[in-house]
Amino acid sequence: MVKALRGHREHAEERRLKRVTGRFNAAEYVAVQRVAARDGLKPGAWVAAVATTAAARPVGAGSATQRHPELEGLRSELLVVRRLATNISGNLNDVAKHANSTGELKGEVVAMMEFIRKLARRMDRVIEDIRMLTR
Repeated sequence: MVKALRGHREHAEERRLKRVTGRFNAAEYVAVQRVAARDGLKPGAWVAAVATTAAARPVGAGSATQRHPELEGLRSELLVVRRLATNISGNLNDVAKHANSTGELKGEVVAMMEFIRKLARRMDRVIEDIRMLTR
């Protein structure tokens, strides 16, 4: 195949005769323009390239974790983080109950806040890993 000039996609073996038109709101179109420019294509060429790539994928081509097995590990990590966040909410309820009945905070509050910060950093790392995998 010969690469087309001026932001068009590569030429096909068989001549393309069908035209499809899509409509976008302003924000969607800006997003399409941005990624098209990143990939060195005009918006229409980028949409056509993405559409034909998606259409060539077999229906039911497997789950995301089958296509990206590394996502299963990240899913497991998120489940652990979710469980820890649920435990923290129970602990915070205990702290609030104690504070409401006595007017004073337990000493564990500082340790709990540091644990929450660590948990948030852990979630940020997993989210960044997912973003890198799904680019």
